[in-house]
Amino acid sequence: MPDLDWRPYDCRGTRSRVSEFVTRGKVEFELCSEGGQDVIRRTDRSGKRPVVSEVGRSLTHRATLDLWKLVAMGDGG
Repeated sequence: MPDLDWRPYDCRGTRSRVSEFVTRGKVEFELCSEGGQDVIRRTDRSGKRPVVSEVGRSLTHRATLDLWKLVAMGDGG
């Protein structure tokens, strides 16, 4: 699987509902629902400031869940 296209997190001003999360060292991944969209959020705390990025916002619900399974297993992060 190629590296995922992590983009800067686009906070849409809605409440984020985290349904699952995985932590690997100083990096955490969250499967979220925001304003009717699914998104996978990554927060990297290894530097001086946390860096938050996202992937999957434009995918279907099923495709985001499939992608989440790969991220949760450690692929593509």
